[in-house]
Amino acid sequence: MINNRAEYQRMFEVEQKLWWYQILHEKVLYQIKKQFKKNKNITILDAACGTGGLLSFFQANDYQHSIGFDYSQHAIEFSKERNLDVSFGDLKNVDSFRQGETFDVICCNDALYFLDDEEIVNALKAFKKRLNPNGLILINIHAHEAFSGTHDVAVGSSRRFVLKDFAGYAKAANLKIDNHTYWPFFLSLPIWLVRKWQRHQMRSGKIKNDDLHSDVSYPGDFINGILKTITVMESVFLPTAPFGSSLFLILK
Repeated sequence: MINNRAEYQRMFEVEQKLWWYQILHEKVLYQIKKQFKKNKNITILDAACGTGGLLSFFQANDYQHSIGFDYSQHAIEFSKERNLDVSFGDLKNVDSFRQGETFDVICCNDALYFLDDEEIVNALKAFKKRLNPNGLILINIHAHEAFSGTHDVAVGSSRRFVLKDFAGYAKAANLKIDNHTYWPFFLSLPIWLVRKWQRHQMRSGKIKNDDLHSDVSYPGDFINGILKTITVMESVFLPTAPFGSSLFLILK
């Protein structure tokens, strides 16, 4: 995905209105407010920030000390269009980004799949070194191989993760998983059915590699509203879900 400008364009166009991004951003903000209450002077790093949707969300909520990095020049260019403080950085070499700066919150959403196991542990160790006392590391990653489909191929992902994987990574990095949840649980069945159909289409050759693209597309206001409402209800009634296509973790 790093060199696929079209995918970043899709992300840029919908990142502030698509239900999935809205829910993820709210999950991140909830944990920040839970930890830091009304303090909005905290420093936040969005590692592998993509086109800057989360950073824009922070700024809209008056968290002005937020910066990001990304490996893709396309992502950086789109972030700059939002007037965000984003520059080049590499998850394989976090130490080289703005050396000496530390942060109260480090976010890394849907990016660690680019790394192998050892590199993930090294990235977490680097995050830990850059974290202020009482700080948070917030991670979202796509989960469970049953949910793999055209999206995975389009964004360059060769695997999905489960909690056990990150329990091992966290232990190796001397971090603690303070909380976690899979999500969206209530939408698991329809997502699984869509992805299963996609895998069948790929195996049968009915979907060509040149035609593959991610699931990052806006379904229209009505459908988007329904999907968001369902997932908001899930967050209220099932804050820690046992299954879902994404895994959200809070590390300390």
